[in-house]
Amino acid sequence: MIATGNPPRLLEVKRRDGGRLAGYRWPGAGPSLLLIPGSWSDYRQYDAVRTHLDKEFNLAILELPGHGRSWPPTPRGTIEDFAREALRLTDEMGWRSWVAGGHSIGGMIAIELAGQRPRELAGVISLEGWTHHEVLRDAFSGQVDTTLSQDLERQRLEARRQTLCRLNPGQIAAFRSIWQRWDGLPILESTSVPVLEVWGDRNRPRPSLRRMRIPERDNIQLRWVAGASHSLPLEKPQEVAEAINRFVNSLEVP
Repeated sequence: MIATGNPPRLLEVKRRDGGRLAGYRWPGAGPSLLLIPGSWSDYRQYDAVRTHLDKEFNLAILELPGHGRSWPPTPRGTIEDFAREALRLTDEMGWRSWVAGGHSIGGMIAIELAGQRPRELAGVISLEGWTHHEVLRDAFSGQVDTTLSQDLERQRLEARRQTLCRLNPGQIAAFRSIWQRWDGLPILESTSVPVLEVWGDRNRPRPSLRRMRIPERDNIQLRWVAGASHSLPLEKPQEVAEAINRFVNSLEVP
């Protein structure tokens, strides 16, 4: 396991709009893995997950514009733009074959990366990354964090507060609209990149792939986490890490 006290290396690159894009690195001799947090989360969203990840991973965590040290927020962001910015970071690190993973909007960006750089992506991990915004309604009846304990809900809200308090209402509204303007189904239907989809079952009957807009293809794996909901890195960090470990280590990543 990676020691929780292992300090990361800060990496910053200039964004296309002139802002700062920040990432944190834990260098390792194994496969390269980029993780992208969800909305209103900085790199610390993966603190608990990191303690269970394979210690050999060459790990980096990206912070989205307006989150953590990636500043300022962008007023006209898109999933496609965020993926291009992520590639600026991986290019800066010199990565040529790597795995992209993310939670929520981060999972959407990971899927988008498979569309933009399929020859580099050895695999994609989407942790509750909606293929389309209607999946939340059609597959989960709008339910997000129904299984969180009171303590975990307090932690989730505090992490959100730390990001939201730096943003004005217009910036918050602009970011909230980004995921509703993207459709990842064409990428999932056509990509040959291996994909791992991880979802919490919310203690309810599990929806069909059709409702989740996930095509049934040999290169796409679906893993359910029982008794969990949307905040998987917070709620089930060990299960998330173990799923990541198995998937990444099954791939051919130089």
